[in-house]
Amino acid sequence: MSQGQVPYKELISAARKTESKALEMLGELVRFPSCAARDHKTIVECADHVEAQLRAFGYSVKQFPTKGSPVVYAVKDAGAGKSLLFYHHYDVQPEDPLDLWKSDPWKLEIKDGRVFGRGVVDNKGPYVADLLGMDLLERSLGKLPVNVKFLVEGEEEVGSMHLGDFTRENASFLESDGAVNEMLVSTPGSPSEIYCGVKGDVYFELKVGGSPTFPNRDVHSGYANAIPNAAWRLIWALSTLKDKDDRITIDGWDALVREISEEDRAVLKEYGEDLEAALKADYGLGKTLLGRKGLELVESVFMRPSVTISGFGSGYQGPGSKTIVPCTASAKVDFRLVPDLTPDKAEELLKAHLVRKGFGDIEVTMLDTAFDPSKTPVTDPFIRLVHECSAEVVVPARCSILPMGFGSGPVELFARYAPTCFAWSRADSSGTNLHAPNESWPVGSLSNEMAFVALVAQRLGSS
Repeated sequence: MSQGQVPYKELISAARKTESKALEMLGELVRFPSCAARDHKTIVECADHVEAQLRAFGYSVKQFPTKGSPVVYAVKDAGAGKSLLFYHHYDVQPEDPLDLWKSDPWKLEIKDGRVFGRGVVDNKGPYVADLLGMDLLERSLGKLPVNVKFLVEGEEEVGSMHLGDFTRENASFLESDGAVNEMLVSTPGSPSEIYCGVKGDVYFELKVGGSPTFPNRDVHSGYANAIPNAAWRLIWALSTLKDKDDRITIDGWDALVREISEEDRAVLKEYGEDLEAALKADYGLGKTLLGRKGLELVESVFMRPSVTISGFGSGYQGPGSKTIVPCTASAKVDFRLVPDLTPDKAEELLKAHLVRKGFGDIEVTMLDTAFDPSKTPVTDPFIRLVHECSAEVVVPARCSILPMGFGSGPVELFARYAPTCFAWSRADSSGTNLHAPNESWPVGSLSNEMAFVALVAQRLGSS
């Protein structure tokens, strides 16, 4: 056992020797179809297995019961002056559509250097890698240089609706000098990105129909000039939310959107990715929305709120024609939020806006997914420490800091107690099929994450 600092070269070598153990542990977890919206028995069994894994590595572990999935939390007190918190989730997305999978989603499969299965990257694989990364660091040094905490919940994919109960009752557990949000990996030679937060998210369903204003059933379209059309009504209402230049026109919205700071704009200007080219290549686009490019495109993706029609349904959708006036219509609308917009405030503004525009009859329901935005300052010492570690690992590739990620999650619930970030390299994030059939992760990303979190932990302990 060596004393002091273990060089990254030794950490990655030890991690690669641990890869088979990581695959074994990950395979055990993938076997649980732990979808929070489905079988509660399977969820509890998966939580019990996570508890057993943590206990096997010497952690003091408890489960926090909720009205939904239990929260598993664990600590290994090394008597150190600093603490590092890992946030993960053991629930996963449903496997649908099953017929598009090329392998059993609930059985780990390795092919062409990638590991396949539901949850291998979101988020069971990174959890296993972080647990083993702390273990190899402890074995390398003889003692952990930081106190290590794990918070592993089971409802992230359905909105983390009960995680707030845990965080309110366990604030002292969450207080740490740094926190990892789901993934912290940098791969040698691959461009890396460090995200200091996430956007908030709130999801609404808008419905028209079911009142005397509209017919009680679909009507022959010959009466179209006499019968109110639910689909048109909803289309007109939706058209008031944004204009043709992609500006959100909800009354009072702009007043709550925090201006981009000089520090954030500076790191956005340094962002080395050609985001326009990447989006065009990934999605077969001729051009981005409104032809955005450069800094304007980067700011819009990572720092601006959005209002998105995610789905629309009304009337006849079968083969051929059916000439009717539909009696009902519904739409799913997704709001991505930035500081200082919150889900509750977005709901209040949306409902008030529809009333002012003459659409007070539209039923607005907030669905389960609701996350506040969260952001650690880009100048925070923990962010800078992670950036320095990543820059060393990925050289000669670039390493960028981004103030926020474009996705969402329950980060705000624990980021108030610790500076928080997540990171990945291009090699780790490409081709993962997150939330889709054939979810996969490079086998090497497991050892890369093990080594990187070990590097960050020992630097934090000596900072």
